[in-house]
Amino acid sequence: MTLYDKLIKRFGGLFRRMYKLEVIGAENVPEDGCFILSSNHTALFDPVVLILSVPRRIHFMAKKESFKTPVIGKLMTKLGMFPVDRGNADVRSLKTALSYLKNGEVIGVFPQGKRRPGLDPKTTEAKDGVAMLSYRSKCTVLPAFIKTKKRKLKPFSKATVIIGKPIPFEELDIKDGTPSEYKRATERIFGDICALEDSI
Repeated sequence: MTLYDKLIKRFGGLFRRMYKLEVIGAENVPEDGCFILSSNHTALFDPVVLILSVPRRIHFMAKKESFKTPVIGKLMTKLGMFPVDRGNADVRSLKTALSYLKNGEVIGVFPQGKRRPGLDPKTTEAKDGVAMLSYRSKCTVLPAFIKTKKRKLKPFSKATVIIGKPIPFEELDIKDGTPSEYKRATERIFGDICALEDSI
């Protein structure tokens, strides 16, 4: 059993109760093959919420600054997370993400790039990274939404994870990997994510 599995087994139940976690749409999670889990982002523990909601191991991108503390950084690495330099074109991070995807695994990416607590996600900017990764890997995108009171994740206040229908790469209509194609695909992906908030 990996450290990832051990931590879920040991602390998952407690975390689920603490955040009154409910999952809707679990049947939409592909049982095998690569996909990019893409969700809104409001809180530090959003990756944990998604890990406990999706029955596949997820490798999350995390800002490189989080890995600077030796103990925390080592733990994050053990959990399959990998650093990304949000301010620059990070070739190493891109190669790591594509390696996971080409091995049929799952990566998690927050299109907003950073936490946006309390804000309507439709009013925030989404980056093109998910569209680009889907194009490079030809992998499906799985939209999800973490719905919380006042769009803030707090202990003992209910969190509902809504998992939408997968978006096959072919539906993103990216032919040449141009900026305009990425922008259009990003609008489709993030639009599907935001629509989930009002789906229940």
